[in-house]
Amino acid sequence: MNSPGMSRSPKVPSLLQRVGFSFLLGFGLFAFGALVQGVLGLRGITGISAYLDDLILGVLAGLLVFAYEQRQSRDMRKKLAVIAAMNHHVRNALQTISYLPYADQEKQVQMMQQSVNRIQWALQEILPGEMEHEQDLPPGSKEAGIDKKDVAKPGTVQPD
Repeated sequence: MNSPGMSRSPKVPSLLQRVGFSFLLGFGLFAFGALVQGVLGLRGITGISAYLDDLILGVLAGLLVFAYEQRQSRDMRKKLAVIAAMNHHVRNALQTISYLPYADQEKQVQMMQQSVNRIQWALQEILPGEMEHEQDLPPGSKEAGIDKKDVAKPGTVQPD
């Protein structure tokens, strides 16, 4: 039941890598600020004009934070799309299961297996986040009469 695709976890930088990157970024900003300050001092620029150094450094730091926030926002949107796709497929499978008491005895086992297959397919194909490629049909869908057009595209909600 546990496939190799389900055991993958996202690659997260270690604490040492994050601290190292943050330190290097901060040191780089310090060095850039010191360089600009030195150039301004050599050219005899003092007073209000010397605040240009602080302004440049502040804008650079703001751009770095903005780029970081944009990346975080993009990652969050991707995660929400995966959650929406999982919600869609699991709810559809559970809806079929909820109608089982009203189906013929011979159809109940088949409908249950198709629902289980759909949930397993969603866990293996959608949950790992590999939604960039076109989705294949879940196992057992062809027997149930489900066509490729009936499967929602990633990040969309299919009308029921």
